[in-house]
Amino acid sequence: MKTYPLCLVGLETQRVIIIGGGSVAARKAASLVEAGACPLVISPDLHSDLQNLLDHAEIHHLPRTYQPGDLAESFLVISATDDAGVNHQVWQEARAAGCLINIVDDPPHCNFILPAVVRRGELTLSVSTGGGSPALARRLRERLETEFGLEYGELAAILDELRPDLIASYPPADRLEVALRLVDGPLLEILHRDGVAAARAYAENELKGNTDK
Repeated sequence: MKTYPLCLVGLETQRVIIIGGGSVAARKAASLVEAGACPLVISPDLHSDLQNLLDHAEIHHLPRTYQPGDLAESFLVISATDDAGVNHQVWQEARAAGCLINIVDDPPHCNFILPAVVRRGELTLSVSTGGGSPALARRLRERLETEFGLEYGELAAILDELRPDLIASYPPADRLEVALRLVDGPLLEILHRDGVAAARAYAENELKGNTDK
């Protein structure tokens, strides 16, 4: 399956729906909450992990089975039930409404698929096999989790903080080269050894030093 990778933003302002209340739905809900969404879960019952999210007001719950019309004004829908008839109804309604729709474990009835994801703060690393082998995607994700520790999230945060200075200080033609010098230099080592404050100070000095040359 050919795919076009992208990252959705602004889910906190969108209507997001999960059909189903089991363990798979719980995993999908947790990842959506982490991305800023507050999904509505439509299911008579909730897995304990979903109940925990509900108790912390991180999801909404409609305690009944799916009914036609439930997807009105929705932006993104995930159907995670074990009822093929329900999943087919959800697919048809979502397609008619123009929603983003994922029927779990049914790639032909999806217009988006979910990669295996590693999050390190605002840094997101993802692996997709186009829906062909979730097991392979999982194993590759586990390797990424080992290779890229929490310090990479802190590194991304520092570079994000300094981006306005980079843009203000350098013409467009020079920005990538300067940014790559920071990324390829000892910044990560300083972060790991001396902490965030020392790494930020080093990066600030490097940016200033380049403008003085």
